[in-house]
Amino acid sequence: MRRIVATIHDHLAANLPVAIDGRNAEGVHQVRVALRRFRALAGLLRRDTPNVVLEGASAHARSLAGAVGDARNWDVFLLTTVPGLAALTQVDVDVAGVVTPLAQPLRHAAYGQVQSVLGGEEARQFLRLLGQMGDGDVWLASLSAAGQETLEEPAIDFAVRHLTRLHRKALRKGRDFALLTPKERHEVRLVLKKLRYTAEFFNALHMPGGKAKPYIRRLAALQDVLGMDSDVLTTRSLLARLGEHGGDALQHTVGAVTGFLCCRQLGVHGTAHKKWRKFCRRPVFWQP
Repeated sequence: MRRIVATIHDHLAANLPVAIDGRNAEGVHQVRVALRRFRALAGLLRRDTPNVVLEGASAHARSLAGAVGDARNWDVFLLTTVPGLAALTQVDVDVAGVVTPLAQPLRHAAYGQVQSVLGGEEARQFLRLLGQMGDGDVWLASLSAAGQETLEEPAIDFAVRHLTRLHRKALRKGRDFALLTPKERHEVRLVLKKLRYTAEFFNALHMPGGKAKPYIRRLAALQDVLGMDSDVLTTRSLLARLGEHGGDALQHTVGAVTGFLCCRQLGVHGTAHKKWRKFCRRPVFWQP
């Protein structure tokens, strides 16, 4: 656990300056990933060994992730979503020309919040806390005797228990996958994300045969295709915010983009169903 926390600390520390600088969108993305990975780890630990240090650290991570979320959404919108809508120029809809001038000021404002929060005291406190957790004493000392005893179990037993729980939860959430609504598919994706982080945390315990990597690759591929549901919801939300500043040209563009994305979402659903079935059939790597 200390090694995993130390790795997350280094991941976050390396990307905070890049995110604050703002010229490379990967900085904000990697800060968000590091915070999510920590929250996933804290969630595992809190189930077995709840304590005030983990609760406080998880709350800090949630707060910091919220501060960078808007900037990340605008980055994805401007750098990935809008270029992906270039096909609409064939029907005389210039998405980039209409929405980019309206979106850029909002993205700039979101990065102002990133710089303020990630350059502030809360981020520094959280980074210090991660460093202390990597040393072990600060959070081990706050555990009850029963909690400390729990952490004496072999790491592989802890990993198998939680991987099995999350895998079963994913299968339960994804039952009758073809009939799930976009909101229900999004819930499946959230469980898969936690499962993937947990698998990455502990895959080194199962190196013989290299069975972990194919499992994690299938998880990642399934997450990516399910990401379309989340992208459509986020894009609609961002376009609605642009609508406060635009006129008839924007409304026409919003209608075209919404229709285009809904069609793409329906098309991707079949692919997602195929990947889901492959995932369900694949043996888990942590069992003999």
